[in-house]
Amino acid sequence: MPPEVTRRRFVFQTLGVIGGATVSGDLLPLLAEAAKRKQILRVAIERDFESLRPDFGVGDSFNMLRRLIYTTPIIWGTQQRPDGSLIYDPDTLEMVLATAYKVSEDRQMIEFTLRNNAKFANGDPMNAQALKDSYAWFLGAKGSGQLRVNGLPSADLIEVIDDVTVRLHLDRPVAWGLIGNALMSSSSIVHAKEILKHATADDPFGTKWAETKAIESGPFVIETWQKGAMMSLVPNPHAFQPSKLERILLQVVPDASTRRIVLERGDVDFAMYIAPKDIADLRKASGVKVASYPSARGWFLGMTWRKAPFNNMHFRRAMAWAMPYETLMQVVTQGLSERLRSCVPKNISGYVGDFWPYETNLEKAREELAQAQVPDGFSVTLPVYANDPFDEEANVLIKETLAQLGITLTLQKMLMGQKRSLLNQKQVDMAVYDWRPWVPDAGYFIYFNWLPDSFTNYWSYVNPEAQTLGNEAITMAVGSPEREAKLRRFQEIVNGEIGLVPLFNQFDTITMRENVQGYVYYPDMTPDLARMHLG
Repeated sequence: MPPEVTRRRFVFQTLGVIGGATVSGDLLPLLAEAAKRKQILRVAIERDFESLRPDFGVGDSFNMLRRLIYTTPIIWGTQQRPDGSLIYDPDTLEMVLATAYKVSEDRQMIEFTLRNNAKFANGDPMNAQALKDSYAWFLGAKGSGQLRVNGLPSADLIEVIDDVTVRLHLDRPVAWGLIGNALMSSSSIVHAKEILKHATADDPFGTKWAETKAIESGPFVIETWQKGAMMSLVPNPHAFQPSKLERILLQVVPDASTRRIVLERGDVDFAMYIAPKDIADLRKASGVKVASYPSARGWFLGMTWRKAPFNNMHFRRAMAWAMPYETLMQVVTQGLSERLRSCVPKNISGYVGDFWPYETNLEKAREELAQAQVPDGFSVTLPVYANDPFDEEANVLIKETLAQLGITLTLQKMLMGQKRSLLNQKQVDMAVYDWRPWVPDAGYFIYFNWLPDSFTNYWSYVNPEAQTLGNEAITMAVGSPEREAKLRRFQEIVNGEIGLVPLFNQFDTITMRENVQGYVYYPDMTPDLARMHLG
C-alpha cells in the first residue's frame, strides 16, 4: 500500500485487491454510513472466516465473531487495573444467558437458572431445552471434544427441570467444570433445531448449513457477509444485553503492515494481529492506544514419538539445545514475550519453571546429534500458518539454526484450519505451534494435551506415571497443596523427557483508537466487541 492512503483507496484496496474480491453495491452504503454515524465500530481482521460453525472455526478473530453471534450462560467478571483498563477477574463470574448457578458439594452437578423469555434472533425461545439441544448438537457434530474435557460426554447427563432450569450431571468432578461448561466454545448456544432441519443422510447434523448460516443467540446478528472482504453485524433485536454500538464492520485486511497503517490513520477503530515490529511506533502514534498483557499463549516445538529420529532422546535433547530462544523473543515478538520453561504455558495456575535447563548451545546440540545417529542430509517438512508473523518468522529462524547442524527444514504454508487438522490427525512429524488454554489452569492444559486420548496430544506422548498424576490432578480442587504437588511432579517428568520444547509465552498486545472504550482483556484474548463503544 503506498504511503498516501485515502479512505476511498483503502476501501477498494482492502476489499478489492487485498481481499481478492470486489466491493458489492450493498456494502458501499454501509461504508459511507460508517463515516457519518457515531457508534459504528470498524475492525480490521487478518483473514476471513472459514466457517460460522462454533465448533469448527479457529483463531482469535473467529473467537471474536463467535462471542458476537453466540451467547453463553456466563462470562468472566471484570476488574480494573491501576491504569484504568479492564481485565477479567478469575474470582468472579458475570451472568449472561443464566441469571444464577449452583454447584454441588461434590462438584459433579451444575444447575443453571436461565433468563425468562430469552429468544434467538428469529424469536424462537432460548430456554432450558434449547440449551440442552445445543450441547447435544456439539456432542454429535464433532464428538465429545471440549465437553468431554469438561466432564460432560453425553447429552443424557443434561437434565431439563423446567423452562428456565437445567442441570448438568458431570461424570466426574472437574477442576474447571463450571467455567468449561458455561463460557467455552462448546457452551455457545446454537439453534440446534433449526440446524437439524438442514440435515441430510451424508450430513446428519446439518453442519454444511451451519458453515454459512446461523440463527444468532448473541448480542449481534450478521447483516451482510461478503466472503474475503467484509462482514457487517447489527444488534440482535432480542439481545438481553443491549450494545451501545449501532453496527460493527469486520474488514478483511490480510497484510499486517496495512492493518497498522489504516489503524494509525483512523480508517479503522480496532485492529487484530498487528506485527510486533510495528508496536513500538504505534505506541508513539497520535490517536492510538496500545496495551500489552502477559498471556497464557505458549509457543512450542513439538516432535512425534511415533518414529525415529524424533523419538530418540539424543535427538530431542539436540533440538532443546539448538533452539534460538532469545533470538526468537527479540526478533519474532520484538521483546513482547517471556521465556517459557515447562510443558505447560506460563501465567496459569500450577505452572512450574524449575525443570527446563536448556539454553541455546549449538556445540551441545551437535554432541547429542552425533549420538542420535541422524542420517546425513536429514530433512523434515514443517507446516506453517500463512499470514501469521509469529509462526512464519519463528520457523524461518529455527530453519536457519538447524541448517548449521545439517538438518534441512522445508516450510509448507497453509491455512490455520488446515495445519490444525493435520496436527489433530497426527500427520505431522515436527512443528512450531501455539496453544492457549482458555481456562488458565495447568490441569486443563494437561487434559487437552498430555493424556493418551487427549484431543490435542499431537505427538502421541505416553508416560504412565506422568499421565496418572495428570488424571488425578484434573479432578482435584484448584489450589489444593496435594494437587499442586502432583502438577509439579508431572512437569518434572515430562520436561525431563523433553515431551516438547517450550519456546516462549507471547504477550497479548491490543491496538485501537483512543476513542474506543469498554475493552476488557479475557484469558482467551477474545475481544467482546458488543461491550465496546466509541467515546
